[in-house]
Amino acid sequence: MPRTARHTRKKEEISSPVNCPSLPSPSQQEADKRHIQATEPFQPTLKVLADLESDDPKFAFPAARLVGLYRRLWESCVSKLIDGQKLEQDNLVLKEAGAHLRKERDGLQVRHDKQLFWLRLFEQALKLSRERLVSVLDD
Repeated sequence: MPRTARHTRKKEEISSPVNCPSLPSPSQQEADKRHIQATEPFQPTLKVLADLESDDPKFAFPAARLVGLYRRLWESCVSKLIDGQKLEQDNLVLKEAGAHLRKERDGLQVRHDKQLFWLRLFEQALKLSRERLVSVLDD
């Protein structure tokens, strides 16, 4: 093995640790949360369906289809609920950011108004000083 290939392999081994578990991404965490909230309420029903399948297979199939349809409807509702909660949180963050920006704008406006006041005051003082200087030089 050439020296550069061995050197490159050592770098790869160092830069990619084998024993470090990776944390799930936020989207993966959200998907897991959705899945848990959607399937958890149906665990007791699925156990009853499993028992029903052994007792009465003819009745179990239509019951399973009905539970499956209801489960998909439930998953859709859970998904919409989670999306709505996320939108509410994002909206709250945006409202807080907007309030902060308005407060900052108002502070800057007050500062600007004070600077304009002082600028006009200095302009008047400069004008008065010029007038006095001209009157002194004329005399």
